[in-house]
Amino acid sequence: MKAKRRIIDAGMVILLPALMAYSLVGEMFHEIAGTLMLLLFLLHHWMNRAWLQNLFRGRYTAQRIFQTMLNLLLLMIMIALPLSGILMSKHLFAFLPTVNLASVARAIHLPLANWGLVLMSLHAGTHLGAMLPKGRGRTALLTVLSAVSAYGIYAFIKRQIPAYMFLKLPFVFFDFSEPIIFFFLDYLAVIVLFATAGYGMMTLLRNNKH
Repeated sequence: MKAKRRIIDAGMVILLPALMAYSLVGEMFHEIAGTLMLLLFLLHHWMNRAWLQNLFRGRYTAQRIFQTMLNLLLLMIMIALPLSGILMSKHLFAFLPTVNLASVARAIHLPLANWGLVLMSLHAGTHLGAMLPKGRGRTALLTVLSAVSAYGIYAFIKRQIPAYMFLKLPFVFFDFSEPIIFFFLDYLAVIVLFATAGYGMMTLLRNNKH
């Protein structure tokens, strides 16, 4: 079961930067990747359905409150994102009626996508502690993650992600002369940045529970 969960989670992480590269990969690929992301997200929730079943049970520590709020925000975004994508679809779901909501869907899809990137990365980071090795291996890996995160701050600003998140820019600007690998590496660094932040937040809350 754990192996299946990790494969699903890894698939979602791989799809994240590909989905952000909308114009660089083409509309058809974007819709296929988005549909696959939705399916993986649904599988992820099905395999972790005990979380929903136990939502109103047990004691809420600071860590659990943080995780629950994060998960609920992410759940709302991951419901709205595919719905807005389907309303804008020109390929896979073009046969569905848009009920004149395509323009609204287009306006919210971009900020939601960038919030989804940040929240999914934070969510992954809250579970990072269980996957890290012990002892020196953990220290070495955390050092690498911290170094990548430092570049991730630069990439976060360079790619204008805050502007997309807070509706400062209504359209994505792509540099088609840039090798696409640089785009992917920048977004992977941003994912590492927020995953490391999620891990750090969980560690801080655990160490300050009294």
